[in-house]
Amino acid sequence: MSVKRKRRSAGETRALVVATAAAELAAGSGALEMTSLAKKAGLSEGLAYHYFKNRAGVIAAVVDDFYDRFEERVIDIRFDGDTWQEREKQRVDALVEFYCEDPLTPVIFTRLGSEAEVVEVESRRAARQVDLAEENIRLAQAAGDISKHRDARLLGAMMLGGIRWAVLSALQDRHDLNKKHLKVEIWNAVDALSKS
Repeated sequence: MSVKRKRRSAGETRALVVATAAAELAAGSGALEMTSLAKKAGLSEGLAYHYFKNRAGVIAAVVDDFYDRFEERVIDIRFDGDTWQEREKQRVDALVEFYCEDPLTPVIFTRLGSEAEVVEVESRRAARQVDLAEENIRLAQAAGDISKHRDARLLGAMMLGGIRWAVLSALQDRHDLNKKHLKVEIWNAVDALSKS
């Protein structure tokens, strides 16, 4: 008697392709070949193209998924604490943990930015994160934790950009990665920016 295989939904198939592509991109330092991806996912190459149109579409979906997970673990959380500084120190810790744990971080930060679809995802996600950082800083200003004379949007953008470059620099020297040191240095910079 033959066993009927359960048919995957479109969402399950897309998720399978994204997960497989993420593993391939991390293992290959940004390299992705559609034939190999389809084979490893157990799909026909045509089906992978059906869901994502092209290689860049798959990569864009992987980058979007990366930021979904990042925002879920770092951005969309209300950390406990009486002051902005107490809460944001915890956010910096969560951010460093996420970026250092996820094998896609160095690949996304350095090797995937040339495809138009990826540029669109990065731009959209960066704009959302700056919007949220601005809102966060305005709340801190209203509470008296940050001076009301500071430009909340520019301050948020500077913090996000500085953190990204600091993490990238640390990950490029991964053999000597010290997460505790990285958390302290990033927090010191964020705290200094918030007080100047």
